Amino acid sequence: MDEAGAYSVDEVIKGDTVREVLNYVQYNSEELLRSMRKTVEKGVKEQKLSIEEARLLLRFYEDGLDGYTYLE
Repeated sequence: MDEAGAYSVDEVIKGDTVREVLNYVQYNSEELLRSMRKTVEKGVKEQKLSIEEARLLLRFYEDGLDGYTYLE
């Protein structure tokens, strides 16, 4: 906290990605991604998702795996 009582961040220390944390607890992130791809492909085939929606969903999922578990 600074003199005014406000919080401030002096140093950011790189943490673990979501993918790394999942691997620590015995989840295979590549297997999870394959499963998500299959589910999204099924959604496109059944016309529940457009190709653009499927692409955005998969990108969001992959970005989430590569993101950090805090400060994002």
